Amino acid sequence: MATPEAPLREILKSISFTQLPLRHIEPFFEPTKHTTPQLFIYGSPSSKSSLPTFDTECLRTLTVLKFANYGFDIQYTNEPNGSPNGKLPYLLLPNGQAIASNNVPKHLEQSGHTLPESKLNSEIVYCTMVERNLVPIVEYIVWVDSVGFEKIGNGRYLSDYPPFVRYMLGWFKSTSVAHDLRVRQPEYGAALDGQVLYDNAIRVLDSLLVLLDDREYLAGGPSQLDACVFACLNILIEAPVESPIRNALLHTDSKYEPLVAFALRVAEKYF
Repeated sequence: MATPEAPLREILKSISFTQLPLRHIEPFFEPTKHTTPQLFIYGSPSSKSSLPTFDTECLRTLTVLKFANYGFDIQYTNEPNGSPNGKLPYLLLPNGQAIASNNVPKHLEQSGHTLPESKLNSEIVYCTMVERNLVPIVEYIVWVDSVGFEKIGNGRYLSDYPPFVRYMLGWFKSTSVAHDLRVRQPEYGAALDGQVLYDNAIRVLDSLLVLLDDREYLAGGPSQLDACVFACLNILIEAPVESPIRNALLHTDSKYEPLVAFALRVAEKYF
């Protein structure tokens, strides 16, 4: 019998049930082992769209990886709660390490896959401007606008669920996106005025048009800014939803034709 002064290990040895498990059962299925990193994004492999996803953050991260010539495979999922932080996208390495999208640039740097040095001193300013004024209208069209929600948010991402579950999950997602937009930018108002979203997006497009001028890339070469703008523009162009911002981009003699050409050029080169 162990004494009070005996080490904890000796005390535990005197307890018979510490020898668990009594029986070890081999698993029926072994998890798939990947030798290349896997990028988990919203989407469906059976989609007929030329875009792999209609989610801005997923498409932006995917584009950054392609800009950096980083080898990876795409895994489609519509279950963000399966990721380490409850959000998509995330990068799963062969060693089991999961990397959230905001840590992807640091991982690229550590693995020797850095993007070319930006030639735009104010790149972070433009990135912030795009994230605050162009990304919101894409999220609004996909998840909040009734037509976009039915065709993309609900129809594309939740179609595999039973009807009741599909609409419940869609309602939660739509409400969450609308709430985030209101919290980030109170000027949109409680009703999320679509006209305000449109006006802000147009002002950003005007600024980007001046910045692009006759260059191939906005920042002089593939960059975080180029990836973010490409993601927004291509979703607006490819989304099967008519919207004022889409019409402004695509109508005949549109002044934004250079931006559209930029988006299509990046898509052709990297996708």
